[in-house]
Amino acid sequence: MSEIKGFVITLVTMLILITAIELISPDNSMKKYLKFVLGTILVAVMISPIISIISKGEDNLSKKIIEYSEMVENKSLETINIQKEDGSKVEFKNNLEENCNLLLKENFNEFDFKSSIDCDINMTQITYSINEVKVFVKDKSVSKIEKIIINSGKESTEVSSNNEVIQKEEEITNYLAQTLNISKDKIKIYKMK
Repeated sequence: MSEIKGFVITLVTMLILITAIELISPDNSMKKYLKFVLGTILVAVMISPIISIISKGEDNLSKKIIEYSEMVENKSLETINIQKEDGSKVEFKNNLEENCNLLLKENFNEFDFKSSIDCDINMTQITYSINEVKVFVKDKSVSKIEKIIINSGKESTEVSSNNEVIQKEEEITNYLAQTLNISKDKIKIYKMK
């Protein structure tokens, strides 16, 4: 900004000086040569910032490009680190759910499990706290066929439950509470169809 201000001041000063010289010069055959010299000086003053940019500006331009590329690189590194941390949190949560499924399958092999864990993860201190564990349980055994009544006057909305899953629910809850070191009220067991 100061360079532009200096250029404008120099240009205005030269225009005033050239006008003053033209006013005090005599009206004879030398006046056209004087106008030519003054015009050449004015053109030189107007071209001087362009020459300055070409000579010094190349260095300034390359410095600005380097500064900009470093700034972009630093910003992209910060973004990559944030994305890595978020990705690490998701990966940790997925691994925790997978391990929970494997532990349950080892101890209760007559069932299939799918876990969903809600937890807070701090990657800087490498700690986590589990807020809630949802376990979906499916019995692997073949279920009995229920009696089907066609054209009955009543529609039954009652669904028979798998008694074995209900009996094992407390065992599963106790096992998870002990293994994950959390309270039983954070564990929810659901029947999977």
